[in-house]
Amino acid sequence: MKKATKKNLKKHAYTAAQWTWGLPQTLLGAALYVAHRNDEHFDYHGAKATAWNKDAGISLGKFIFVPRKAGGPADNFLLEHEYGHTLQSLILGPFYLLAVGAPSILWNRLPYFKSRRKRSGKSYYSAPFEKTANILAALSNKEKK
Repeated sequence: MKKATKKNLKKHAYTAAQWTWGLPQTLLGAALYVAHRNDEHFDYHGAKATAWNKDAGISLGKFIFVPRKAGGPADNFLLEHEYGHTLQSLILGPFYLLAVGAPSILWNRLPYFKSRRKRSGKSYYSAPFEKTANILAALSNKEKK
């Protein structure tokens, strides 16, 4: 099979899986995508990415939202990290929101966890659901090279 055909097939499989197995989070992501339709959108390994004027990233199914970087569309590390969350969505399907989405938002936003990380010197990415997103993104990028 030609390389371009294989890549196209993977993109379609990714999209089909997100719209079936990952339906709950993909529907939420689609709604957020529509709400931010005037922001910059681009393709990222089959995911629909949006560079928005918020201070945090979020991944919902096949939709990625990352902060717009001054002078450029988005931060590459955060973009890869959020893509890792889309891969978690493929693995966990309808359980993603409970197993990753909610804990990630709480870990990021609750003052209790912010101060706990600051006191302990722990990175935001030290939480298992965040660390796994980074690992999956790195493995995926390695495969794409």
